[in-house]
Amino acid sequence: MGQNWQPKGLIAVDKQGDAVLRLDPVTLEMRGRISDLPDLPHELAITPDRTCAYVPAYGDGIHGDNPHPNHLVCVIDLATFARAPDIDLAPLEAPHTLRFAADGKLYIACENSARIAVYDPKSQRITSTFATRSSNSHRLCVLSRLGLVCTENEEDASVSFIDIAGGELADRLPLGHALAGIDACPDETVLVVSNAEAASLTLIDPRTRQIGAQIRLTGHARPAQVVRYSPDGRWLLVIGDHEPVVTLISTATHSQTTIGVGTKPMDGAFHPDGRTLLVANEKDGTLSEIDLEALTVRRTVLCGEGCETLAYF
Repeated sequence: MGQNWQPKGLIAVDKQGDAVLRLDPVTLEMRGRISDLPDLPHELAITPDRTCAYVPAYGDGIHGDNPHPNHLVCVIDLATFARAPDIDLAPLEAPHTLRFAADGKLYIACENSARIAVYDPKSQRITSTFATRSSNSHRLCVLSRLGLVCTENEEDASVSFIDIAGGELADRLPLGHALAGIDACPDETVLVVSNAEAASLTLIDPRTRQIGAQIRLTGHARPAQVVRYSPDGRWLLVIGDHEPVVTLISTATHSQTTIGVGTKPMDGAFHPDGRTLLVANEKDGTLSEIDLEALTVRRTVLCGEGCETLAYF
């Protein structure tokens, strides 16, 4: 089952190369490069109409050690593949994960400021900010139907549930272990977080805030980090943390298939046809293209110096 649209391109955030790349969605060959970016491009969000991309400039450090945090989000016009004016979040600092909600607004985790910035592309301004009550909020996901923004608070070992309408912390759920990734399934019935201390996942009911099943990752020797549901809800992608493997969990059968990829996989993008997954391997500058029917790597291609995030558009 696909999403019934044909991508015109593929965008990749080359963190190690301080650049944003445009790739051919079929051949994966480079078709454009933007290199005049502020330090340091990290993550990525695409507008629902696939006309613009947003790339946060996090700073020159890493989570927990970012001595020179930035305060900009770069805007890329995808039709011309050129930079539009940046979003200046100052005084908020260290923008990281950012996600669109059904209301058309962009929700941006500003890690060093312990706040979520809400940006309206129509008015091109920050309309509000929400406190996460944790300086360790690294990643977020938006549950539009439930009216929530959820953050995984890495070393605080908790998940914050923030009410979008009121802009206030609705709940904070302690997990008892450090966290490394978060996502919600498309129908918003399940929230999943990855355990930063063991090769396992925790499922949470976001409506009741009740902790559910624990899933042991049978093909991982180390904890995982990024977790990402496919848009059609068929797959849960789990990416190894400094381990060259990803696991695809079938949401129908709960079976796990672990696949070897490149060095330091960071994130992935599901093709809208529902048959292909691309994984960005930051350390060796490659992309692993995975066949979702055969559950094997179809090909591995060189791409930039070290990409972190990808998206079809």
